[in-house]
Amino acid sequence: MDLIRVADTIDAQLVYGPAGWERINIETAFASDLMSDVLMSDREEMLLVTSLSTEQSIRSAGIVGVEAVVIANNKTVTEGMVDLAREQGIALFCTRFPKYETCVRLGRILEA
Repeated sequence: MDLIRVADTIDAQLVYGPAGWERINIETAFASDLMSDVLMSDREEMLLVTSLSTEQSIRSAGIVGVEAVVIANNKTVTEGMVDLAREQGIALFCTRFPKYETCVRLGRILEA
């Protein structure tokens, strides 16, 4: 599913997007605030949903090849996070929804 549709579904605001971000394909979502769990994932075309608004969340996403990161709970995205997302070519979003509601919304469209 195109990332733009995913972003619309969770009412996410784009903080940083590499060229062509709208057409990035997302097949799975992974939600966690434990970056050690993120580092154990091995899925392709994945979106990470987290409420951990730190540079470590972007670093971990880059290590496992995440296509996009969504910061939930309307948390503040730091300039350092944006810089890392830019360096690694990861789309970065924030949403006002809590992590649970974000996942429910994603589940509805990814399962369809």
